[in-house]
Amino acid sequence: MFSIVIPVYNEEDSLQELCAGIIAVSENISIPVEIVFVNDGSTDGTQAVIEELARQYQGIRYIVFRKNFGKSAALNAGFKHVSHEIVFTMDADLQDDPLEIPKFLEAIENGADVVTGWKENRRDPIEKTLPSRFFNFITSKFSGLKLHDYNCGFKCYRREVLEEIDIYGELHRFIPFLAHKKGFRVAEVPVLHHPRKFGHSKFGLERYARGFFDLLTVIFITNYLTRPLHLFGPVGALFCCSGLGLFSYLFCFRWVMGKSIGTSPLFALSILAIGIGFQIITGGLLAELLVHHKEKRGKASYAILRSNLEQEPNLTGE
Repeated sequence: MFSIVIPVYNEEDSLQELCAGIIAVSENISIPVEIVFVNDGSTDGTQAVIEELARQYQGIRYIVFRKNFGKSAALNAGFKHVSHEIVFTMDADLQDDPLEIPKFLEAIENGADVVTGWKENRRDPIEKTLPSRFFNFITSKFSGLKLHDYNCGFKCYRREVLEEIDIYGELHRFIPFLAHKKGFRVAEVPVLHHPRKFGHSKFGLERYARGFFDLLTVIFITNYLTRPLHLFGPVGALFCCSGLGLFSYLFCFRWVMGKSIGTSPLFALSILAIGIGFQIITGGLLAELLVHHKEKRGKASYAILRSNLEQEPNLTGE
């Protein structure tokens, strides 16, 4: 059995066809499916359609937000209420094809923990495809996980992956990266992509600008979350050394020769650089204290694959 989480925002015209396609695939492969619709504050007739679908088909559940909170919040809510160990995510605009579901399940059976779709022949206008390609290239370079399509909403996860990862803001597109950093196995499969049949996209080009800052956030929380001083320390040291270098120049080549340095712009710049450097290093030390407190009382920064800790230890040597 598997679950599908579908965030929905003003997609009343597409839901009936999408649901029928998913149910048909489920029946064809003889695997029951649970569909969890998350209505992210829709203002059209989306909720009425969802409720009608829930009356027509078994296994359809829904969550209704009071207002639009964004895709990450919708996915997070859906992940908390799924019932099965294999969890899909799909968009509600009919661009993802349910016929591709068996391909994801096969990749999971072959050992993958996360399977992400690759819209190899993307059916979107060029003003969306070109920025997306650039975004995927930059993300692959910085993350160390090469994927053709980070933005594809068609993905499949083992439930344990979702239990290890917290998503907020717009970090949903980086779940494969976060899973990779936790040691989970990530695979990518090419999928069919259809042109949008109804309505229009709810995302604009500004999401790529936000995506860049989200990428910086992900890099920080994966590489430096447990050792922030390793990030702040070198930056602070660079400022301090630059300031000390300027001050040494002024001292050796001006003050020693009897010239005043108090009125020199370089003197003020050196003091400013040293001060900024010490503040950055102090910020890193304070971050280290917060990490130390989190490690003692909060959620661990590691993920355990398996253990035998529940077994009784053999203390007799027999």
